[in-house]
Amino acid sequence: MSKLIELSVLGQVLRLNCPPEQHDALRQAARNLDSRVMEMKERTGILQMEKILSIVALNLSFELMQEQNKTQTIENVINQKIAQLEGSLENILAQKANV
Repeated sequence: MSKLIELSVLGQVLRLNCPPEQHDALRQAARNLDSRVMEMKERTGILQMEKILSIVALNLSFELMQEQNKTQTIENVINQKIAQLEGSLENILAQKANV
């Protein structure tokens, strides 16, 4: 069941409904976003919040895509290994049936 949580993000208080077991993760995400925005602001010298948020959002989207690609690659390797194991098992069972 969702419960109201208050977060401070970029100096603004947000009230969101969220399952209690996700509150800590959401708070950490808010701190991470604040940190990334401040770091980008300092690094680029850009003062317009919309531009900074766009850059941070683009960076986060790119990082997400990279992680999704890694996950897909790992899934493909695991599926190949499972297929190899299944093939080996079928061969062993076929050899035992012929004996």
